Amino acid sequence: MAGLAGLDGQMLANVEQPTRHGKGAPVLGQIEEIVAELCQTAGVERSRLAQVTIGVPAAVDPVTGLASLSPNLELDPTRPLAVVLGERLGCRVNVENDVNVAAFGEAVLGHGRGTGALALISFGTGAGMGLVIGGKMVRGVGGRTGEIAYLPLGGDAYADEERTKAGLYELAVGSPGFRGAYSDDGTSVFEIFERATKGEAKAQAVIEQVARTGALGLASVVALIDPDVVVLAGSIGARQEFADLLKANLAKLLPFPVRVEVSALGREAGLHGAVQAAVAAARDGAN
Repeated sequence: MAGLAGLDGQMLANVEQPTRHGKGAPVLGQIEEIVAELCQTAGVERSRLAQVTIGVPAAVDPVTGLASLSPNLELDPTRPLAVVLGERLGCRVNVENDVNVAAFGEAVLGHGRGTGALALISFGTGAGMGLVIGGKMVRGVGGRTGEIAYLPLGGDAYADEERTKAGLYELAVGSPGFRGAYSDDGTSVFEIFERATKGEAKAQAVIEQVARTGALGLASVVALIDPDVVVLAGSIGARQEFADLLKANLAKLLPFPVRVEVSALGREAGLHGAVQAAVAAARDGAN
């Protein structure tokens, strides 16, 4: 998803396309094409473009701008993505972690409005977290704040170093965790939830099992950060039945109440977060 907005934050155009993967990073050319399409749709000269903010499924070093932990995009690990895209687009470019921009969108336009600290936790193919405190995205020294996939949960996190470095929490609560706990026949997570809705005990037990593990991650985040609100997002996290199980299990782990909400912006949280971040950066640059 991508959008174009004025400095007042009002969306002028938006578009949705599947991300191009493969060697040579075809996504770079795709981004350039999307920018041109958005400008044409909105009737805006491309030369007026002041700022672009992009969310990528990677850890982005806030000092060097280099992206890591993102093998699917085939990005050049030696050149900052913001520099590469800036040369193509002819304007300032900021590159952020995709869950960070989703959290920013939720903080500005969703459940985080009027709060001091928001943690957005996404459950889907994998697991990730974005943190916004005082209206600012928290990135960490290497851009890895919120990489909760690597929480060393389990009976013995040292038993399998390869799995631990792949992300024990993500392996347990992402799509692979659901499929592995259910069967080896390739049943999709969507189908598991469908079967649970129809009353299948096995599917219901798997969802409960994953939710119990998922709540351990939420409890860890809350104990360390104590945010005003935890927002659940992603193809799995945004499902109300899964969110209800997470909240129920979380209540068993902590001796105090925690505000937990399903994302108010849904699939568009990242879109709105990137647009609002670009607007804020453009305003700062104009001052």
